[in-house]
Order: sequence, then structure tokens, then C-alpha cells
Amino acid sequence: MMLKRLARLPLWLAELFTGTKSFVANPLIGSRRLNRWGLHVGRVALAHGVMRLRMAMLGWRVPREDRRQFIEQGFVLKRNYLPEDEYHALVEEVRQGRGEVRQCIQGDARTRRMLLAPEVLEAMPRTRALMQDPAFRRLMRFCAGHLRMPICHAEQVMNGVSEAPPDPQTNLHVDTFQPTMKFWLYLEDVSDLNGPFVFVPGSNRLSRERLSWEYRMSQEARKHADRYTARGSFRVEPEAAARLGDKPPQSFQVPGNTLLIANTFGVHARGHAQPGTSRLALWGMSRTNPFIPLPGLGFESLNRLQYRVLQRMRRREDERAAARGVKASWHRVEGKDAWQR
Repeated sequence: MMLKRLARLPLWLAELFTGTKSFVANPLIGSRRLNRWGLHVGRVALAHGVMRLRMAMLGWRVPREDRRQFIEQGFVLKRNYLPEDEYHALVEEVRQGRGEVRQCIQGDARTRRMLLAPEVLEAMPRTRALMQDPAFRRLMRFCAGHLRMPICHAEQVMNGVSEAPPDPQTNLHVDTFQPTMKFWLYLEDVSDLNGPFVFVPGSNRLSRERLSWEYRMSQEARKHADRYTARGSFRVEPEAAARLGDKPPQSFQVPGNTLLIANTFGVHARGHAQPGTSRLALWGMSRTNPFIPLPGLGFESLNRLQYRVLQRMRRREDERAAARGVKASWHRVEGKDAWQR
């Protein structure tokens, strides 16, 4: 056992300089002693400094108000993002999409995503035009702090689909120790019935209170009763959330054709929803190595590569799960009803 751990030590050391976040999978990240000496908060602070540097490089020609809101409040909200005729055509195109569909079931919620890989977008000209729009790409790259575009999906969230414990995403949480970006272009109205995005404004900033909270959480994360916290996605108690932001949690009940971009280092959740409801959106995420000070490369070949890497990773997860007689957490959905229209 000792020899096996020694053999893995170089990997664990290398992971300290990546976005690896699990306090369980990596005993160095989970070490109470190292975190008492400042390992976790050091990674947090360095990741934020690097992100601010990269965002400064990519802020050119991004509207000042968008930059200010994202840096200070942690989100950008843009209603009526597309001209009305383009929006309705986009909705219909997404509903008729024919890409690979995978789903994940968490609690009583089912999330289905259709990967918008370049080969899929060849048959979706309106979606492709949005993804290639220069203003859209500049905003995405600024908020991601990286020239590589986010990986994009069409997403359907279906609420209360089974008799199961509540969706764990409805608990206030942070995704990881580093600034990350997610976006939604809502293709349906979002109300308090179908699980609106909830965010604590200002909780994205690395305040003294936030660093102190991160330090305290790092001491107990590895053996925490909540498995998401132990894996590095800290759950946040309501009283802590009140201290970490400027305002109470804000629920984004917005009409369709609203673009929302959020830094999910900030405290957020999926709002509670009425069983049987759903919402449809274009969804994307960017989470890059937090310690590389340059914003990467934006070549189309690299964009295509990241989709191929994700597809290969999903297939490997399918194979490993099948060997155990179960389904992968994100498993394929087949048949004509895979993508509900």
C-alpha cells in the first residue's frame, strides 16, 4: 500500500498545478495539515490572480458595463439577446436537433444535453451563426478568461421526474476553487415554477471573508458528510451565503431569449421547481487550467479537439460503467424520444 501511494505521489503533486479539486481523490489536496498551512487558499488566490490577468488581456471590445458587472457582481444578464425572428428560428432548430443526447439524473431531476459538436452544427445553421458571432465570442472569451470557446450543449432540465430525494443542485454551492464560466441562452421563459438559476451577487469576489471561509472549509472537506463538498464543490449554508455576497440570493426569472453568463465560483443553485416542469436552453461551460497566465489559443482546430476529447472520455466512462453492470453518470439516451420536443 505504501509503495502504491509513493508511486502515485508525482501525479498528486502535478495535480496541484491543475484544476483538480477533489479532497478525497488527491490526499495532498485533502491534507488537513497542508491546508492548515495554506495550500487550499493559496491555490484559490493564485487562480484568481491568473484569471484577472487573462480577463484583462481579453477585455478589448467587450462593453464596459458587461465587464464591470461580471467582475463586480459575478454575472452578465442580457435580455432580448437575439432579434425576435432569429430567436424563434433558433428555438425551432434546437428542438429539431439530431445530435448525441446524454442524460444525468440527480435526485428527482433529469438533465438531458445534446452536444453541439462542430459536425452537429453543420446541420444547425442558426445555432452555428450564433456561436460564430464576433460579439458573442468576445464576451464568452472574456468571461472564460480564455481564447478557447466553451463547450456548448442544448440542455433540457426536467423537474420532479421521479419519487427521489430533492435535486442536490438546489442546494447553494460553489463549483470549484477557481473562477469558472457557465452560460445559458434561455429558449423558454424561466419562472419560479421551472427552476430558475439562483446566484448570490458579489459572491464571486475573493474577499477576506471568502478566503476565511475557504480556509475553514478546507480543514474539514475531506471527511465532510456531503460528498459534493468532499469532492471540492463546497455546499454553502444560507447564513454563510449571506456573508459571502453583497445581497441575498437573486432568482433569475427571465423571459426566453435572455443570455445569462455566471462565474460559478460564486455561490449559486438551481431554484426549486414544480414537478413536471422543464426548461430549455443553450448551455455552455469553460473551466481551464487556472494557473497558466496566458489565455491560450483560439484556433478552430483546438475547438474541434476539445469536443473529440469529451466524446472519447464519455465513451470510456460508458465502457467502465458497463463493465460494472451500471450506466455512466452521463449516459446516452437512444430512441425517438431522446430529445423531447
